[in-house]
Amino acid sequence: MTEVQVGTVEDFPAGEFLVMEVEGKEIGLVRQADGTFHAVLNYCPHRGAPICRGFVSGTMLPSNPGELVYGREDQILRCPWHGFEFELETGQRAYTDSRMKLRKFPVEVRDNAVFVKLK
Repeated sequence: MTEVQVGTVEDFPAGEFLVMEVEGKEIGLVRQADGTFHAVLNYCPHRGAPICRGFVSGTMLPSNPGELVYGREDQILRCPWHGFEFELETGQRAYTDSRMKLRKFPVEVRDNAVFVKLK
């Protein structure tokens, strides 16, 4: 597994994807408000959209008829083309048994430096 330093913690504003080329792959990195990092291939598995141009936010939660309940703030990535929602933690589509999944890469922070591990 190849490990590449992509910057320092301060290079990544919370909630905003930074897209960069890493070893020939276009990868987006985002730092959540709690300091957790996620790295995903900048490609939506639905129709190939640049997924990292989407929004990191929450989503509507399953609820009773007539209720609208919002939650999971800062945990969902919404595709900019068709609105498909993916969980940042797992890459899975939110609230569906679809096998469609984002390609994720492990991220590690050591001594304020951010590293992406490529498979």
